[in-house]
Amino acid sequence: MTESVTEPRIAVLSEVVRNQIAAGEVIERPASVVRELLDNAVDAGATRITIDLEEGGMRLVRITDDGIGMGTADLGLAFEAHATSKLRKPEDLDHIASLGFRGEALASMASVSRAKIRSRPRGQDIGGEIVEEGGQRGRITPAGMPEGTIVEVRDLFFNTPARRRFLKREQTELARCMDVVQRAALAHPADESGAGGIGFTVNHGGRRAFDVEPTMDLAARIRRVFGAELAEELERVESQKGTTRIYGYVAPPRFARRDARRQMWFLNGRPLKDKVLMRILKDAYRGVLVHGLQPVGFLHLWLDPESVDVNVHPAKSEVRLRDERSLFGFLVNAIREAVMRTNMATPGESMIDSVRRREERSLQRETLPDPGPMGARGRVSEAWIPRSPGGASPGAGIGSAPAPWGGAATPAPQGGYEVRDVHGTAPPPSVEGEGSPEHADWHAVDDLRGPYLQVDRTYLIRALPDGFEIIDQHALHERLTFEELRKEVGDGKVEIQQLLTPELVDLTQAEVALVSEHAESLRRIGVHVEPFGEKTVAVHGIPVRIRRPDPEGIVRDIIDVIARTGKAPDAEDVLEEVLHRASCRSSIMAGDALDQSSIRALLERARAAGTDQTCPHARPTRVKFSLHELEKAFHRK
Repeated sequence: MTESVTEPRIAVLSEVVRNQIAAGEVIERPASVVRELLDNAVDAGATRITIDLEEGGMRLVRITDDGIGMGTADLGLAFEAHATSKLRKPEDLDHIASLGFRGEALASMASVSRAKIRSRPRGQDIGGEIVEEGGQRGRITPAGMPEGTIVEVRDLFFNTPARRRFLKREQTELARCMDVVQRAALAHPADESGAGGIGFTVNHGGRRAFDVEPTMDLAARIRRVFGAELAEELERVESQKGTTRIYGYVAPPRFARRDARRQMWFLNGRPLKDKVLMRILKDAYRGVLVHGLQPVGFLHLWLDPESVDVNVHPAKSEVRLRDERSLFGFLVNAIREAVMRTNMATPGESMIDSVRRREERSLQRETLPDPGPMGARGRVSEAWIPRSPGGASPGAGIGSAPAPWGGAATPAPQGGYEVRDVHGTAPPPSVEGEGSPEHADWHAVDDLRGPYLQVDRTYLIRALPDGFEIIDQHALHERLTFEELRKEVGDGKVEIQQLLTPELVDLTQAEVALVSEHAESLRRIGVHVEPFGEKTVAVHGIPVRIRRPDPEGIVRDIIDVIARTGKAPDAEDVLEEVLHRASCRSSIMAGDALDQSSIRALLERARAAGTDQTCPHARPTRVKFSLHELEKAFHRK
């Protein structure tokens, strides 16, 4: 009996098919070609790189660099799969310092396009050229050209029409290519002396679309890419711990966006979109960023190559950090220091522009409506009208000047006149002339002097040397209370106010069990609570700092947070939310009337705290109007 012989069903794929399969992972669209070729140009030591595109890169991607170039022997291997100059042995994978290393990109793109490489090594009289179309390779021929390398990729996916149909419109593909180039430009800036940078130029359809000079530093490149408005508000980040170094810039929270396109990390010169690094940046903005928005930052991180595994993703856009926990804390602290130095106050000009856009008409044509009678909640608080010990108003001694705002000038108690508007409210005293000593002193140091205007018992207005600011009294006091509570908890020095009569709170059995389980942790944050029967707890004490005691509300807030997160109350994120809610309940509220001394005390506490630009929920506490913005709004400039 003889065995039947069958044809084998397993076959070794041809090189062309293997490369086209690899192209599915590495080359997704023209932007992928641009990214891979830029990596090669940077690795070749280029100082100037030119990118020429046609039809968004679908028709042509050409990258020209002035790097070290390739000889004929290297050209012959350039389109070979897994042929690379970056690696030699397995151990090299443990300390990759180059941007490219897989040896897949050129072979992959040549299998789905009409590709050509021309290159001339430095010091050689003549270069060489090799062509490959859809995996069919030509021979090497001599080529006259400058030193460096030119790689052309034409008609991407011409031989795989199904892939080509997935490409988008020309402008969409161009935008993706531009994003890759701009990230590369930000990844390789010059140092402070103007050395070490790489210049990039992009031409599309024969027209200049983008360029940065090699001598431009990171700040100048950010300005070139994203404009002066953002660049002028950035705060520098710079810190070092051993061989780990971070530097770059972060933007104030008001520049945050719903997308992360202006959130850029660069690791050892490699642009990344890494989830761990993105979380580090967001954690650095905790408490000052509105939920759901992404912060804006441009950050360079330098690590020992042995502490990073870049062989994780085919596009090399993600990495694996070997000592992630230690690095996480260092980076969050370094970035947060810079974030807290940013100017978080909302500029008045942006609000004016927003109103302009929303109403779709120019302020020049607007007529202010008659405000009409103001109700009790709409009245401007008398707290604004300060009195000297003798009862005189700040207007005393002005003389009989005409009253502004259509109001009347009335005699002041100590001579002169007190100016009041039609609602009986006095305007702020006029600022001295620019040349006066008082004005010069005010510019030199802001001493938080009044008078202060309280509007709607909610907003505080005070003059600044160069304009004025509007303060949300509840948001500001909430931030101060939160920071003070957090510091006391962190120091283990929360002072508990014992209640004369324990407050009984009715709960479910499950909620009572939850409180009992975490009673000790709650006591550490200043809440003394114990079970009182199966469905009741007794609150014996709360933090002294809480201004409006509401034991039941505090307990229900804590239960809600713990039940929702499933974490103990001393977990960092739970603790912060609990303190957020407690500080909100215990702060000055909208509708609270404040006198001049209370307002000044609040502002002095804010200055001492140094973290007074947003409330714990990341809403702004201040809006500032500069004189320039006022003059612009009133068309004086």
